[in-house]
Amino acid sequence: MRKGDMRREELLATAEKLFYTKGYEQTSVQDILTEMHFSKGGFYHHFDSKLSVLEAICEERARETCELARQAVAACSGAAPEKLNALFHTSALWQSENPGFVALLIGVAYRPDGALMREKMKACQLACMQGVMEEVVAEGVRTRAFMADDVPSCAELVLRLYMQFTDEIAFLLAQEESESRMNEAMIRKLRAYRTAIERTLLAPFGSVVLFEAKELCLLGQRILAGRVRKRADVLLGK
Repeated sequence: MRKGDMRREELLATAEKLFYTKGYEQTSVQDILTEMHFSKGGFYHHFDSKLSVLEAICEERARETCELARQAVAACSGAAPEKLNALFHTSALWQSENPGFVALLIGVAYRPDGALMREKMKACQLACMQGVMEEVVAEGVRTRAFMADDVPSCAELVLRLYMQFTDEIAFLLAQEESESRMNEAMIRKLRAYRTAIERTLLAPFGSVVLFEAKELCLLGQRILAGRVRKRADVLLGK
């Protein structure tokens, strides 16, 4: 890796750590530079703003998540519907095992002014996932688990439906304050998108899972609990 690339990766790692520990809004470009003992000119050689740093972090996470999805599909010995569910289960950004990144993503990308970042992340996901989705859909067509005349177009449509589903779940996680309302809305959306994807693929009823409802509810519970802790810390001056 070239020295310039190494410094860029160091900037990203340092910024990500500060975003988790201090919060995105509370972290300044100067905080990042101070932590790294880096010059302002060096920072702006790689990034034009704090937001562009966050976008780069999200894009890296998107690529990592896509690779995990590829591995999950490759490791799945089941039929095409099972491979499709393995792909779905591992490729949502908010399914990251890093709770700090999940909170950061939901708190920044899914607020009203986060549209540009969301679109960049989705474009990266679509570019990464198109190939593996085409392979799964093509296998399903060969084995008659799915029906599609145009595999690439069908694969893209399924991905776009899936990304819209994950967007809507993330908006609920970012904005809803009632756990019961959140759970009800997430399960309703899960059912609707599951049915839409099955119909797009002409797949058997019940063959598409997306996520288990219990997992979504547990995720919502964790996000709400983290939000409450954060507010308590603010009140206590932590």
